[in-house]
Amino acid sequence: MTIAAPRPTESSTDRARPTVVWTPIQAGLWVGNAAGEFAGMIERSSAGEFFITDHRAKPLGTCSTLDEAQARHNRQFLLTNAERRD
Repeated sequence: MTIAAPRPTESSTDRARPTVVWTPIQAGLWVGNAAGEFAGMIERSSAGEFFITDHRAKPLGTCSTLDEAQARHNRQFLLTNAERRD
């Protein structure tokens, strides 16, 4: 008989945090969706910066790359969701 160590599993807290999926709507515009709900938007300006808004169109800042913009939005999204549950 072999005894195996239990594998780490997802906690209920992790399952409760929906992830944001980004969909390009048109050139320079991405819309975020989390568990079927609008999560925010990223728009590329004519200067090349990425302008980020949350699910209520509140500005979250600008970034120089799409990856940075998505990461910044995700951090704020997770904080906002944690505050709503508390």
